[in-house]
Amino acid sequence: MKLMGEQTAKFHFNPTSKTKDTLFMKGVIYSNTLKDIKEVLDENPQVTTLVMQEVPGSIDDEINLLASREIRKRNINTYIPKDGMVASGGTDMFLAGALRNAHKSAKIGVHSWSDGEKGGNEYPKDDSSHKKYLDYYKEMDIPTDFYWYTLDAADADNIHNMTKEEIKKYNILK
Repeated sequence: MKLMGEQTAKFHFNPTSKTKDTLFMKGVIYSNTLKDIKEVLDENPQVTTLVMQEVPGSIDDEINLLASREIRKRNINTYIPKDGMVASGGTDMFLAGALRNAHKSAKIGVHSWSDGEKGGNEYPKDDSSHKKYLDYYKEMDIPTDFYWYTLDAADADNIHNMTKEEIKKYNILK
């Protein structure tokens, strides 16, 4: 899956809205995303929902997990709109929502991670490389089985868009 060259994540409000309780996000999660999201949320504490329009992944997994935890800490809901999509690290961030919802046409994509040499599913289940993701999913009330499923759903260069049945099985919406 190629993310290099794609637009980095930007946050904005709907200019026609009278309130600033809904924040919109579009682009790839990158090294400044934690700083960016903290700044916009500090300046707008009334935000209750993050609408993830098109978030195809992350190029900085550590920052992604920290930014995602910031969303959960602030009790912000996540939503994927009509024809919206999240994938890879974007899916991880979506899971941080206190409440998570998506339009029926939205896409939620998953795949295995890779360290550049091997995919996550090539490491033994007891390998320490899995810990940060298992801990994260546990914090987000996502079944551990979801993590193992993502590793086998598609390799690191591809994306599997979850079916309605898979979304329900793994408690993705709540």
